Amino acid sequence: MKDNKNNNFNNSVNIIPVVSYTNADKDKSIVYKENKKKSGIYRWNNLITSKSYIGSSISLGGRFSTYYSLTYLKKKVKKGSSIIYNSLLKYGYYNFSIRSEERRVGKEC
Repeated sequence: MKDNKNNNFNNSVNIIPVVSYTNADKDKSIVYKENKKKSGIYRWNNLITSKSYIGSSISLGGRFSTYYSLTYLKKKVKKGSSIIYNSLLKYGYYNFSIRSEERRVGKEC
């Protein structure tokens, strides 16, 4: 269910996750390890605002490495390219959880 006002997906969509990481900051190394060489769909959940961002990648390990690069995030925010990058910088990783909605080994997604 899409919320046109904020261009975000409504949190009422019930998708059963493959795996959940309750603290994106503390779980960083686990996120890298478990998503290496996998493709899939994921959701960042802001624990303060209850907003979420859904994305997909054929390389989850690579995608998560960009999310965890503060230099990359700051560069992209200057260009105004992404709401999630700005939100991660503003609230910090510890105020986010990550859910893998679907994962596959290899580049099948």
